[in-house]
Amino acid sequence: MNKSEGICDMCGHFILLRQKAHILAEGENDKNNLLMLCPSCHLMFDTHLKPKIFNALKKYGIKDFPVSWEKSIYEQAADASLKAKSNKINKK
Repeated sequence: MNKSEGICDMCGHFILLRQKAHILAEGENDKNNLLMLCPSCHLMFDTHLKPKIFNALKKYGIKDFPVSWEKSIYEQAADASLKAKSNKINKK
């Protein structure tokens, strides 16, 4: 067993089934773009940390961010639903 196997990359707690969290949603499925997180940290990373880090770095002049960091996964899902609804209405 690997030393880090079963350990959440964010909180450090042992968890039997970790989830793969993409650092960049637009990126590849390789070890440099994945965090192995417990479900709680995965949710926190996608819904709170990415957007806050995005806003902080943008404020200080960092550019060329991945689009997936601008909004939480919930905001992205809501936007996609509204767009799909709008497209459906416009096709009628």
